[in-house]
Amino acid sequence: MKKKHAITLSLLITAFLASSIYFFHALNNANASSKEKVFVSRIIDGDTLQLGDGRTIRLVNINTPEKGELGSDLAKKFLKNYENKTIEIEFLDNDRYSRNLSRIYYNSYINLDIVKLGLAKKFLVQTSEKKQFAEAEAYAVENSLGIWKKSPHYGCFKARIDAKNETAYLRNTCKEIRAIHWTVKDESRKSYSLDDIVLGEVKIHSRYGKNTARDIFLNADSDIWNNDRDTLYLLDNNGRIALHYAYGY
Repeated sequence: MKKKHAITLSLLITAFLASSIYFFHALNNANASSKEKVFVSRIIDGDTLQLGDGRTIRLVNINTPEKGELGSDLAKKFLKNYENKTIEIEFLDNDRYSRNLSRIYYNSYINLDIVKLGLAKKFLVQTSEKKQFAEAEAYAVENSLGIWKKSPHYGCFKARIDAKNETAYLRNTCKEIRAIHWTVKDESRKSYSLDDIVLGEVKIHSRYGKNTARDIFLNADSDIWNNDRDTLYLLDNNGRIALHYAYGY
């Protein structure tokens, strides 16, 4: 009986090892072939392009300014360098508009390049890439690149966000600042105006309420701050960055 058990066990181990080798070999081949060479026929905007075969590609992990917003043309001009060229794409999924959500490459990882050059915000970043994109955006902000021109008040603010209670805590460490037509943004396209508010030590609430000296209400219809990770961007009346505060990265 012992010999039969030993033979059976040996056969099971052999079968397991063989199936494991096949699985990892197939996985490596899938990863190796996940990139596809494609021809770029047209640049639609700063994060969307069209291929020669008609497919529309939406770059993942980034969000460029909308048409008419400050810096909206920067990423589009950058992507124009790849128009009528063959690049590589790595397809991930389709969005609700049937666009192909993809990483794109041409000697380097273009999605990441766009963020590091300050041409876009990071947005819905894949978990495996969150550190890369957070560091790229922080680099662009610190170096005043692209859309991230620094406000004279940059460095004056400390922040903390209670995402579950939709509250941002803001403390001004410089002299009194009167914010007229300043803007609070998150990583998505949500944008809220601060009109004629003295920024000292304040709580910024997402929900409805009446402003006081210490409490500011953005009167949002839905949640602003993601519970896992997000970024608070505070822009002055000229659209310059006064505070860049990321959490969860």
